[in-house]
Amino acid sequence: MEQKLQDNIGIRRRLERTDTVVPEFPMPRAPNPLNIVRPSFPKTEQFLAAFETALETGQVANNSRWVVEFEKRLSEYLGVPSLVFCNGQIGLMAMLRAAGITSGEVIVPSFTFCATPHAVEWVGAEPVFADIMDDLTMRLDPDDVERRITDRTVAILAVDAYGVASDYASLADIAKRHKLKFLVDSAPSFGTRVDGQPVGRFADAQMFSFHATKTFSTMEGGCVSSHDSELLARVKAVRNFGQVDSSDCGEPGLNGKMLEVSALIGIEQLKTFELAVTTRRRAVERMRRGLSEIPGLHVGREPKGVEANWLFLPVIIDAQQFGLDREAVAAALEKCNVFVRKYYSPPCHHMTAYRTQNDVKLDVTERTAYNVIALPVYNDMTDDECDLIVAALHYVHQSAISGKSL
Repeated sequence: MEQKLQDNIGIRRRLERTDTVVPEFPMPRAPNPLNIVRPSFPKTEQFLAAFETALETGQVANNSRWVVEFEKRLSEYLGVPSLVFCNGQIGLMAMLRAAGITSGEVIVPSFTFCATPHAVEWVGAEPVFADIMDDLTMRLDPDDVERRITDRTVAILAVDAYGVASDYASLADIAKRHKLKFLVDSAPSFGTRVDGQPVGRFADAQMFSFHATKTFSTMEGGCVSSHDSELLARVKAVRNFGQVDSSDCGEPGLNGKMLEVSALIGIEQLKTFELAVTTRRRAVERMRRGLSEIPGLHVGREPKGVEANWLFLPVIIDAQQFGLDREAVAAALEKCNVFVRKYYSPPCHHMTAYRTQNDVKLDVTERTAYNVIALPVYNDMTDDECDLIVAALHYVHQSAISGKSL
């Protein structure tokens, strides 16, 4: 921390020696906090009658009417058979178990939320961390994945960071050549498309999260999608304590069933979801145009053929060019009533839970994780909110290069 403080002071002093003329303007401040997430849910009257019926009949769990209906509509939307879960983490664990992952090594990105390697550990396998390709698309690097394959490797588990689809084609090819399972933690990418097709069909199986922080939310929830009928049948059994058609259990399972109220919310959310994704993409493009004018900011982007849903908008801070490091930028934005997230930081291989891999060197991951901020993106984001976030970053930058106190 002391070193970072000294670095910031040094940056400011060097900038102060220039002849840059910085115009004075007031600090932009959002009238209401622009938090990192702003969940949007349907009005209760849209599903209240159905929920009251569920309560009256007692059919509120165990894959009752509306859970089954929600699964049907999800499968139609994604174009691939899908099973819903009480949350994404349980869905991820069930997906791994159903794919036969109970030992060996699973190659995963370190640039991800901790739930990804946690799920690998919980099913009895060992996560092996690999680097990402670059700090703009933040996708698992196929070349580094291939370098890390050993005779103990059983699967590749990619992650769609920020809703940007992984390099499915390259990773699937590697998995096929090495006879590995190819699975995807697509927790943030429901609504993302690749070559016009919804994400969900591009691996042996993919998992989505419907947590309140996600673009598509049922409060809590998730789903697993797969064209592999045998794998999906096993997912279904694992979700229900390992039971199939009787009280006997084919294997140790867990309780991953979704509640009726979450399914009812999900059904309503699907009706307007494409509009929400369009709004998010438009907001990102608006912010990207404004941020491109600010030195030291490198804004996340989609690779060709990918239309991301943009869970957040990642921005990499180059402290030398911008005038402040990531920590100082985040603190300064709070004064403008804009709240960002340092996502994903620290990278998983630097976490205490994975201390045996703390010395693994992942250059791109580390550079990205310790310099990234995630900007808010909402399903109902306005142009004014986009412009205020851009103005706030302009203000922070110009204040930094002029030596003005923030």
